[in-house]
Amino acid sequence: MTSERSLSSAPGRRSGVAVWKQIADTLSREIRDRAFTATGRLPSENELSTRFGVNRHTLRQAVAALQVDGLVRIEPGRGTFIQNELLDYVLSRRTRFSENLQRQGLLPSKQLLTAREMVAPERAADELKLPRGAKVLMVEMLDEANEQPVALATAYYPAARFAGLLEMLNEGTRTTEILRHFGVQDYVRAESRVTTQMPSEETARLLKQPTTRPVLCVECLDIDMEGQAIKYGETVFCGDRVQLVVSAGSAT
Repeated sequence: MTSERSLSSAPGRRSGVAVWKQIADTLSREIRDRAFTATGRLPSENELSTRFGVNRHTLRQAVAALQVDGLVRIEPGRGTFIQNELLDYVLSRRTRFSENLQRQGLLPSKQLLTAREMVAPERAADELKLPRGAKVLMVEMLDEANEQPVALATAYYPAARFAGLLEMLNEGTRTTEILRHFGVQDYVRAESRVTTQMPSEETARLLKQPTTRPVLCVECLDIDMEGQAIKYGETVFCGDRVQLVVSAGSAT
């Protein structure tokens, strides 16, 4: 027996608007009205196909349109997830990843992807005021909010000053604790530069987003309280999950 909801949800095939577009519009309204807040995802393809009385090809066109609009995130094998409201990421003199998320009731976490010593790339050497050929410690992290990726961060530390940092990271020691171990009791952001770019296939895979959607790029330089550069960083944020907020104050 056809449910009342299915009858009211079935798209009109003679309206002049493509069926997949009508379905996308209906689901878009429901997403904005927080109809799927309890589960955080759309119903299965079978459920939606039955509800709207269409085949899977038509339904997938509709869901693909929602993904392009940034309303959902399709994860093969897992389902179609509702995109959360934009995360406010504050850029200030005291930018801290965990504090930014915790203020918004989100659970921060990090995955260590790469940690190795290398010759400093030209840009990192210039920012850290290192001579050509100097070594740096390169650390790549996947930053997450409520277990969902929001940023891919690459940091470069002067190897001569922070010998042993990589081993401490691999042991699970937090970055702030490591810096204190090396005598950096506090540090601030000297500058942040923001641009946009299209992600590589690997970046898009790690951030679980399409390669066709731009990412926000932040280059930053952190200094200790004596004004010495301690870290040069390059972070790419999911453009549909994060908005950057520039703070005019000295602290947040």
